[in-house]
Amino acid sequence: MSDNTIMIIGLGDLGGIVLEMLAREDDALRIIVGSRNADRTLARCNLARVGAIAQGRQPEIIFERVDLNEPATVAAAVQRHDPKLVLTTATMHTWWLTDLLPPESAAPIKAAGFGTWLPVHLAPTRRLMQALKEIDYEGFTLTAPFPDVVNPILHRLGLTPTCGVGNVDEIVPKIRHLAARKLGAPLDAIRVSLVAHHALVSAAYRGATDRIPPHHLRIFHDDEDVTQRVDAEALAVSKYPFPPGRSSHFLTAGCIVRLIRAFFAEEEIALHAPAPGGLPGGYPVLVNREGIRPAPIPDLTLKEAIAINERSHIFDGIERIEDDGTVIFAPRSVQLMRDALGYECDRLPPEEAEARAHELIACFRVLAERHGVELPQ
Repeated sequence: MSDNTIMIIGLGDLGGIVLEMLAREDDALRIIVGSRNADRTLARCNLARVGAIAQGRQPEIIFERVDLNEPATVAAAVQRHDPKLVLTTATMHTWWLTDLLPPESAAPIKAAGFGTWLPVHLAPTRRLMQALKEIDYEGFTLTAPFPDVVNPILHRLGLTPTCGVGNVDEIVPKIRHLAARKLGAPLDAIRVSLVAHHALVSAAYRGATDRIPPHHLRIFHDDEDVTQRVDAEALAVSKYPFPPGRSSHFLTAGCIVRLIRAFFAEEEIALHAPAPGGLPGGYPVLVNREGIRPAPIPDLTLKEAIAINERSHIFDGIERIEDDGTVIFAPRSVQLMRDALGYECDRLPPEEAEARAHELIACFRVLAERHGVELPQ
């Protein structure tokens, strides 16, 4: 295994930002970029390379044609480069496309919950993990598309990714910043322990006052628990405006790069990540070059933490994940998607994800065309 090699699969908006950040991280890092669109990806690689050179770095960036619809291309690229870590950002339909619709059409789709889009995230990640399993890949696999739910499903299928990225880790910087400001303390003195599902992310930034997903939060100033003193729950869901749309990918990418860096470290680093070892939702974790594991959680057992995140599925429109990986969707979410898109799915066995993803995308495109919205190819 090549200890200095990372492979990024999928170079959409998020993957492109991760590439730009990694190119400026460490000259010793070798970055393989796998994508099916050669012209666009080569151009992005060139931009990242010269941008890094302009900042005094000399990254090695290599393009490989990889198409998750052609598993042999994945296997060949991974076997050729033998990366220590594979990161996938590939999805069949990215989340921000709903924002292109008129607000009155987007609202019921958003109200149905992010989980209703599960097929478009599960299908490509499942294909990747099947391809890696077939070649007995032993490195780390990090997944960006909806890992809080996708990874537990894959775990039930014997296709467990190492962990997900973003989500719970995107909430922690905001809480640390607000707690440090409230205490008048240095940011480095503030430590957060948070158990939370993807569903909490939007609540944390929009300033939610109702329907807040269950979670477990503790804040420490050095070694002192200041959770009550800073009113941690109020900080967690206080309004913290962001620009609309995909600009938040810069936050996600920052979390990804820091997590990747931890997988190359000798000493364990305390971070947060979704779905370590296929667990549902997000947790405090300890990471180093040997792998990732859930960190001890103040006042909470791991079993209790898992239960919190399982109760949070419903806030993304999912009732439960069954033992065979089949997902049962909330009736209200099913009805909202039926009324808004003409798409109906009350249960999703993993093997049906591909067909359901194409059906869902087709329904969305019909709605977009009806409103004169041009979608990117």
